[in-house]
This record gives sequence, structure tokens and C-alpha cells, in this order.
Amino acid sequence: MPKFEALLSQSGVIVEYRRDRAGIDTGLHLFARGQKATKNGDERPYWNALASRVWFQLKGVHALTMSADAFASAEHIAVSVGVEHLKFWFAAPEPVYLVVYAESVDTFIGIDVRELVEREWRQTFYASMRDRTDVTVRVPTTAVMDLDRIAKLVGHRSMRIDGPAFRGRPLGHRIDPLRSVLARPSPEVWVDMVTRILGVHDFREVSRDRVGKLTVIRGVLAQTLLWQSPAFAEYGYRYSPDEARDEPEPEQAFGDVYIVLDSAEDRSAFDEEEAQALSGVIGAAVDDDLSVIVFFRGLDLSSSGGLWRSAMRACAMADRRGGSRQLGLEALSYLLLTSTLVYLEFAPDLDWDHANYLG
Repeated sequence: MPKFEALLSQSGVIVEYRRDRAGIDTGLHLFARGQKATKNGDERPYWNALASRVWFQLKGVHALTMSADAFASAEHIAVSVGVEHLKFWFAAPEPVYLVVYAESVDTFIGIDVRELVEREWRQTFYASMRDRTDVTVRVPTTAVMDLDRIAKLVGHRSMRIDGPAFRGRPLGHRIDPLRSVLARPSPEVWVDMVTRILGVHDFREVSRDRVGKLTVIRGVLAQTLLWQSPAFAEYGYRYSPDEARDEPEPEQAFGDVYIVLDSAEDRSAFDEEEAQALSGVIGAAVDDDLSVIVFFRGLDLSSSGGLWRSAMRACAMADRRGGSRQLGLEALSYLLLTSTLVYLEFAPDLDWDHANYLG
């Protein structure tokens, strides 16, 4: 254990239970190394605390049980664990690793218990554990816990799920997705945020062109992009909180699409180059019967007018089967607040025009 904790301590601070009553030996509060300016203008290293912890349960295999040659030829090491412990580790809100020390090669190997369970049992896990007290699991010998592997544990996240939920999904925040709107972010943050939201909907980019303040992307939405616009939600109550409030119509996009990102702050017209590029996009969309999805950074509402809506009406895109959709900041706000991991990534860089809270 001291040897393993010395290895962990190079990536954070060790945390542990005073009494082990949870089947967990030790933990690591993850830190990121950075540089900080001193009063003299120099830089010094410092550790920046992250909002994630990882826990570990250790097992060991003596050299007499598994030789170095046996380890080299083995695909995994089998260890016995208690079923109640395994179920606890699997359901834990923070990641738990099962780690095995192979004495003959002086090596730690380990696997995220959630990955282990899903690889071995998938949806049959809980059913398979019924009427059992112990179970044998297999830890791959290739899953070496060295400095590089431990440094990559920063990819794990911990999330509070005891706060308000939205349609049964834990949000990891308290902001109402239907009744809150972002303040206009910088062009760089806005583009990155839209790109990440498309990414978590498995958007597969085929081509990208930049013309003026327009970015035109051809690609495939392999998962349905579904949103509602807070601009058309009923914020208050007509009579009493017992009454159901009106909600905006759901909108969606899927499949082969053109995505247009307009990073202009105020859009009253297109310049000649932008108009020519837009004409080409719409022509191609009409020929291929594809949708055109426009994200704009201006203050026009998604579906209540503005230059983009007029432009699509003028070329009859709105009447076609593929059609067009326009998403302003309020529709983007909904997508952001219901894409929890994207929200957590961008939250430090965001301001809100107005935010209403759930619960």
C-alpha cells in the first residue's frame, strides 16, 4: 500500500477512510500541475485542485502464486471479490478501480470497476449477482497502473445527482433549461460551445469552410438534435403553481445536414462574399433535399423573425421537406443546460442574461 500511494501522490493528494467499512483501501484527490507567477515576476510550480476523486481497492498476487513468466503470458489475473462490494463500487458516484499488485514483476494493474462490470456482464449484472456472496473477476495484465495512466485519471468526473432533475435526468446544476437564457458569449467560446454540443450528438463533419463571419459545415447528425426555445415558454403561472405551464414546441434535426455558424453580433445584412456562399449552400441543400441548421450569435429569437428566417423564406427552404432551423442564444441555452458534460466544461466562461432555478 505505501508503494502504491507513493505512485498516486505524484498526481494529487491521498485520501483514505480511517476505518475501511466500504471495501475501499485508498483514494486520490486529483490535482493538475501548473505555473504561477511570483511577486518577482518569476514562475513557480503549483497544484490546482480539481473537482474529481478516484478510489482504489487493492489485491495482491504473491510471486509463488504467479511467476514473472506466467504474468508475461497471462491475459488477465483472476481475483475473488465480495458481491456486495462489487455492486457498491459499480454504483458509486465517483470512479472506483480494482487494482492488483503482481509481486513477481513488481507491477500494479487496475481497471475501472464500471468498465469491468459492463465488459463482463452488461445489462445482466444485477441479475447475475443474485444469491451469490463472492464472484471472480478478471483484471487485464495490460492495464498497468503507472505514472502516465494515473495522470490520465483526470478524465474522470464526479457529478452531484441529488439536485433537481429535468425529465428524470440529473442536470448537475440548478438552472431551468426552459426558462433561462445565456448572455452573449465571445465568438470563440460560442463557436467552441456549438461545436461541442454537435459533438455530443455524434455529429460527423465532412467539410468546413469559413467565409466572412460564417462557418459552413457539411456533415451528419448521427443522433437526434432535439431542443425547445425558452423564448416561447410560459415563465410564470396563469392561475396557480398547480396549473401546467405552456411549453414551446420541440424541434429537431437528424441525418445529413448543412450547419451554418454565424458569429456576427448584429446581423442586418450579408456582405457579397457571405451572400454568395450562402446561395451555394442553399442551392446544394435544395438539390440534395437536406436540412440547413443555422446557429447565430445575434439577439434575434430562433423562430420569430430576423434576417436568417427571412433569408430562408425567400429561397423557399422553409417549405421543403428537409427545411431549415434557426437556433439563437435561447435555443442554444436549452441545448447547453441539458447537455450536462458540455455545461460543466463551459460554465466558468459563461454569463446569463437571466437564469431561473429549479427546486
